[in-house]
Amino acid sequence: MNFKNLMLAGVVAAAFASCSKPYKAQTVIANDKDSISYLMGIMDGDNLDRTFKRMGLDTVLNVGAYFEAMYNVSNGKSLKINEPDSIADFKIQNFINEWTDVIRMLHIDTTGRFKAPVYPKSKIDSISYLLGVSDGRSISESFDKAGFDTLGLKFAFYYQGLRERVMEGDSNCRIDVKEYGSMVRDYFLEVQDKQLMDRYGAVKRAGEEFLAKNKANNEVVTTASGLQYIVLKEGKGAKPKISDRVKVNYVGTLLDGTEFDKSADHGDKPAEFYVGQVIAGWTEALQLMPVGSKWKLFIPQELAYGKRGGGEVIPPFSMLIFEVELVDIVK
Repeated sequence: MNFKNLMLAGVVAAAFASCSKPYKAQTVIANDKDSISYLMGIMDGDNLDRTFKRMGLDTVLNVGAYFEAMYNVSNGKSLKINEPDSIADFKIQNFINEWTDVIRMLHIDTTGRFKAPVYPKSKIDSISYLLGVSDGRSISESFDKAGFDTLGLKFAFYYQGLRERVMEGDSNCRIDVKEYGSMVRDYFLEVQDKQLMDRYGAVKRAGEEFLAKNKANNEVVTTASGLQYIVLKEGKGAKPKISDRVKVNYVGTLLDGTEFDKSADHGDKPAEFYVGQVIAGWTEALQLMPVGSKWKLFIPQELAYGKRGGGEVIPPFSMLIFEVELVDIVK
């Protein structure tokens, strides 16, 4: 996931596995939702590990203080250091800028005379803790705003996955992300599909009902794919192949009659495109049409734009209706 400030969270933690005490998980992973929450943390920790190394903070911050602060702030517990956000942000950014300059100098110094400063432990502990507070607050708030809690996902498991991955490495995580990481992707695809159906299911059902009734029309031809068409004018020319470029005039409408596109909107000449570079319903129909034909197409949503929709004008799951005139095959 791409939570606000999550990159910075990983920056602080990732490379301390070799010097951190083992983390004893306090919560048992009991079901798929817990596993997905945990895996999200592992996956973000993996990405943040790389960012951490790029920023060169792997030898300076106190990761224990960082995660302690993150845990406390995200669970509403009292904080050891509690400064106004503006002051804390200033201190954090000032330190990171200073340390970035140090790393840059270490990289460009060819004499070996430049040495990194040794910071007082109190300063490192303070900066690490303040950064943990800042990132913990931002991440937990973003988790809530994204509505993950309403999906049954838990920040506690996300935090555990993040912490265990960056402090102990892949081999000590309780779930193997390489084996089970697809659970996260598959879960959110299911969530997305459900949300789309909740919002646009009526559009899908209306199209299916129309096509079922339309199929009974004696003028309508229905192909094996479910594409339907009426021949308004039969041409005498050749039929294009999938690799051909064609010239067409067309008007496209939604089921309710809303016109969303027509070739006349794009100039006074027929539109030109390759047969194989349009929606599947068009590709199939064009290869059946002799040049000079004019057909009315009834395209099921799965042969059109499906659940993606077509921008702002074509809702997801929309079946489409086109009047198409095949003018010519471009030689």
